[in-house]
Amino acid sequence: LLYTIKFEIMILSRLVSAIVLAAALILWSEGKAPTFKIDYKKDCYLRDGSCYRYIAGEMHYFRIHPQYWEDRLLKLRAAGFTTVQTYIPWNVHVPREDVYNFEGIADVYRYLETAWKLGLTVIVRPGPFLATEWDYGGFPGWLLKDRPTLDVRRNETVYMGEVRKWYAKLLPTLVPYLYHEGGPIIAVQVENEFGSNRPCDEAHFDYLYQLRDIYRQHLGKHVVLLTVDGDSHALAKCGNIEGLYSTVNFGSGGNVSDHFKVERQQEPRGPFVCSAFFSGWLDHWGHRFAKTKAEHLAAGLHDVLEFNDRTASVSMYMFHGGTNFAYMQGGRGDWNNGTTTQYPRLWGKMTSYDYDAPLSEAGDTTWKYQVLRNLISNYSKVYDVPANTTKVAAGPVITGHSFDIFTLVEEIMPQKWPESVIKTLYPLPMEQMGQNHGLVLYQTKLPDQVTLPAAINVEMFGDRIYVISKSGEVQMNSRNRPPKTFTVNEAELTILVEDNGHSNTGHVRYAYNYYQKGIIGNVTANGQILRDWTAFLISEVLPRGPYDSNAFSSETWSELFKKHGTSVERITGVRADGYIPTFYYGTLESGLSHDTYIDTPGWGKGYINVLFDDWFNLGRYWPVAGPQKRIYCPKSPSGGATDFLMFELERAPNNQTISLTDTPLVDGPYDSSQQ
Repeated sequence: LLYTIKFEIMILSRLVSAIVLAAALILWSEGKAPTFKIDYKKDCYLRDGSCYRYIAGEMHYFRIHPQYWEDRLLKLRAAGFTTVQTYIPWNVHVPREDVYNFEGIADVYRYLETAWKLGLTVIVRPGPFLATEWDYGGFPGWLLKDRPTLDVRRNETVYMGEVRKWYAKLLPTLVPYLYHEGGPIIAVQVENEFGSNRPCDEAHFDYLYQLRDIYRQHLGKHVVLLTVDGDSHALAKCGNIEGLYSTVNFGSGGNVSDHFKVERQQEPRGPFVCSAFFSGWLDHWGHRFAKTKAEHLAAGLHDVLEFNDRTASVSMYMFHGGTNFAYMQGGRGDWNNGTTTQYPRLWGKMTSYDYDAPLSEAGDTTWKYQVLRNLISNYSKVYDVPANTTKVAAGPVITGHSFDIFTLVEEIMPQKWPESVIKTLYPLPMEQMGQNHGLVLYQTKLPDQVTLPAAINVEMFGDRIYVISKSGEVQMNSRNRPPKTFTVNEAELTILVEDNGHSNTGHVRYAYNYYQKGIIGNVTANGQILRDWTAFLISEVLPRGPYDSNAFSSETWSELFKKHGTSVERITGVRADGYIPTFYYGTLESGLSHDTYIDTPGWGKGYINVLFDDWFNLGRYWPVAGPQKRIYCPKSPSGGATDFLMFELERAPNNQTISLTDTPLVDGPYDSSQQ
């Protein structure tokens, strides 16, 4: 109830602000209401009665620390772009069922207002499916709680009920920001690349009709509604219906006329629109960093901007990628695999969403930015470019206090967070226990009749599994590798499972055994099914910001390390001949007055959090997999000493230090075997 009241008060405040802004703009235009629509006779957009084309750049508020929104938007404007395009992720704004978040990094209204203040128009893409290398393609993980076989992107009763509830909250709040209401939003995209979803049958189109009608119900009849699909006739045909204007996406290379012929098949008249002109490409852990040459990209963009007597509109995906903070990186499924594992492999996306875009992950201008700005200056007004932010090298930071995973689950969680300790007869996926992302630890005792050493088999899991003994022996496997039998010599069985990102590809046919995380199915010892489990929801008690509220005060983890941690001289985390997953805590007394990059030489795989005014989960690090070797960290908005909290899963250097450097490294060496 408190969350609901807080949400309603915040929305009311935003509505008043938007209405005042809209009224002022309408008065400024001498009483003429602004208009934005499609002219099917002139084959163009009409903005206030005149043919108009936009040059947009994709940039997501939820991948940028809010202190830098204006800086990034100014750099977009300075390069001659007229418009910013952004998704609006369901799972950012509703991190838990009936809990709404529109504050901090989720304050989409402030982002819209900042863009409009700078003279930029906006295209929003509220999905509900987004893709965009984002966890579950933007769907909230709690959709899978109590309904593991839920079909998303279909006209299914339970799913559509949740979609309607979400849009009833979001869409009315966007109305004051629509262009014809005096705001910056000139168009709204419905769904995303829906033509790639299968099967392309009557039920497929029925879902899209339902979405169209929901959008119209809440946004009215005047707003331009778009769809986008890949540039093939089959995809475009399956991705569009009457009442939604069809657009295409493509990259540099190929013939622009051929690309736009696909759009013309669906839209015989109207503007030519490329809704995603790719500036680079997505990146996975353990794979080569993808790059696109600046000159090649500029040549392709030149052809688009010249097309049809310079009337085609375009949005560059991405202009600035930013960062997949916390647990929000998506995953790519290997749909054709089914021979070496029990279910499709999944390749986790990197924490960095640099995308080889014109602005780097940290918002710095690049050579690609300069080349594109020079090109766009022939078509649009450019402005002075803001200076790049200062980066600092500092430290090293000694993570001088630590305790292992057994200390957390045996001494701390049962007393401090008992609600995150779940008793079940059989192991359950994390979503069914109320956790959407991250890590879960499962424990049980082997029955007396099971002889040691015991052969342990886990039916299915998502996505990386660690069988841990207190003697220090740790056995690991991944869903991307052949099934493995674990051998244990202790009666107490401990299994830690890490999720490497829900698939963001949007297919529905693997809803049960593909999307869920944690242990999925039974665990056996010498062939006997094990019962009576205790699950510890690790990521419920770790920092969840910036997308979800934390379960503790900012001082909590400092207090826990004072009470339970041991100092660096004892080099904790190592028992006998193995490494036990361990938490580390350290402080940079000088604070972070500038951005930096966290270097983790000697560390294996884990998560790093930084304490600003509250804990901020910077995301995963995995230097042994690469190609990303350093984690971007924005400056502290308020200054002062900065604390770091790490959870290392696989190995740590003896000195337990991290380094802060002023140089990024997202395209380093990589090792695909780590996945």
